[in-house]
Amino acid sequence: MLPIAILMVLTVVAVALCFIKDNTVVKRVALGGHIVALVLCVLMLIVTADGTSIRVIFGAEPWNFYVLAGQLDAYMVTIFVGVSTLIIWASLSMIDHDIPSGRVRFYYALMCGLIASLCGIVIFENFFSIFLMVEVSSFVAVGIIIIKNKKENMRAGLKYLTLSIFGSSFILMGIIILYFLTNSLSMTGIVEVISQNYIGNESTVQNAFIFITIGAALKSALFPLHIWLPDAHSTAPSPSSAVLSSLVIKSYMFLYVKVIYKAIGVDILANDPILSMVLFWVMLIGGGAMMYGSIMAILQTDIKRMIAYSSVAQIGYIFLGIGMGTRLGLFAAMFHILAHAVTKAVLFLVAGSIIEQTGNRDIRKMSGLGRQMPITMSLFTIGSLSMIGIPLFVGFNSKWFFATSMIESQQIWLLAVLLLSSLLNGCYYLPIVVRGFFSKSEEESEDSSVKLKSLERSVRGLMPVMVLAGLVVILALLSSPIIHYIQAGIDRIW
Repeated sequence: MLPIAILMVLTVVAVALCFIKDNTVVKRVALGGHIVALVLCVLMLIVTADGTSIRVIFGAEPWNFYVLAGQLDAYMVTIFVGVSTLIIWASLSMIDHDIPSGRVRFYYALMCGLIASLCGIVIFENFFSIFLMVEVSSFVAVGIIIIKNKKENMRAGLKYLTLSIFGSSFILMGIIILYFLTNSLSMTGIVEVISQNYIGNESTVQNAFIFITIGAALKSALFPLHIWLPDAHSTAPSPSSAVLSSLVIKSYMFLYVKVIYKAIGVDILANDPILSMVLFWVMLIGGGAMMYGSIMAILQTDIKRMIAYSSVAQIGYIFLGIGMGTRLGLFAAMFHILAHAVTKAVLFLVAGSIIEQTGNRDIRKMSGLGRQMPITMSLFTIGSLSMIGIPLFVGFNSKWFFATSMIESQQIWLLAVLLLSSLLNGCYYLPIVVRGFFSKSEEESEDSSVKLKSLERSVRGLMPVMVLAGLVVILALLSSPIIHYIQAGIDRIW
């Protein structure tokens, strides 16, 4: 019942927050609810560590709620709740800068509801329940974008909602096709019927898979279907940007993984040339996204928009790993979901702190910022080095695993894409670090003796970001348990 308990805690907290008028109490309840949910997630990790799956069924097929949580599901839910807990903590001292005080309770209600729906996408095994959670997550995600009630937020939210509805429609078409073929909405039932009756129904399965692939690509912002992401991530409140980039898009990627390995099956994919070709194109497009996102990030002057385009590139990494269709490729993708979640949360929260303290979003005007905000810029440096793939930071581990998977699958040419993408990452992250620490501000240029005013936030306000930055290093140095856990989870679905 642990997965259900996690959903219930977050859902009950979300509803309760709507009726609490004291913003201080709202913030404490939101954080407290996340902490309780995180404790339950850790228990779920422990319970599933030996390969045990938690199974809960309410109702009869096909319109039932079917929970099946194994190791990978526990891993994903823990990422969602763990990272969101730290983002919520960080937001306590930031959110009043972004939204009116009268909307704070609704903001935290939306955040709790969003994380609950993301967890639901992961733990539910029935497409009826999953699609319900997909729709809830889409509308609630729009809510945390438009809550600032500014024109640019409304435009970004409308664009996101429109494309998200298109993505949901493609996923729904795929689900309907699978249902009419198998008369089941559970992944377990679908894969059993497909494995027994695949001959003669190849085109039906292929069409369903293509629809779901397009839908997942739209909702995950895979290039060239990413056009909603830069606006949404750059205009939303910074804690929302961190959640959208670190967590929301990952839920749809994991749903795609579940469809591939739980609903279709490895044997069918390996022996069907059309399905294999679809995955090959996913891999190619993922590689293209790595290049495109990095090049576009270089061209940006708005710091949040630059980080948003960086996410387009990182989405490409994950889809590339999935599209390789190998154990190592899937492992690299699953590990990168974690690495990107903690790293991008650091970067967006730091960007939010810079904007709040300086009123500036323009990268070109950040000279000398490292002397005014030394801790903040040090945290940004840690996130930047991780994204580039420097050793001792978790991003390096991810890129090492991707390189290993490329060599193992004899896709050596992909190593060039990986290396070039890493170099491009350095081209847009390092100049900010260098400008912040080693360039003179306008005041210093005019008068070399001037002392810049400190703009640093309090240590208390920066503490959650410090914890996230610490995880960027700790997860790199102590990754063995995570590696074994992910590998064991992949063995269960392969």
